[in-house]
Amino acid sequence: MNLLRTILVLVIFVILVHMGLVYSGIEEDLNGLTRSIYGLAELLEIPARAVIDALPTSTEQRQNIQASGIYFVGFAAIVGYFILFLLLGVGRR
Repeated sequence: MNLLRTILVLVIFVILVHMGLVYSGIEEDLNGLTRSIYGLAELLEIPARAVIDALPTSTEQRQNIQASGIYFVGFAAIVGYFILFLLLGVGRR
């Protein structure tokens, strides 16, 4: 259980670093590390993107989601992984 929780913390950290790189304007092709972070974060955000696309939203809500772009999907992914992190710790002493 501790290993899974540690992996989830690292996943959350990678997504936060990815959002920080996007916010600061650092491009993906800068070096190997940034390419790795961008690629891994995009893979880790796929479940959140699928859930967001499956939600019944109005046209205005869909436009707001698209306008916020990576940040909405990133924070949704972080929340999802954090919930899994908390659920793995439920019932422990």
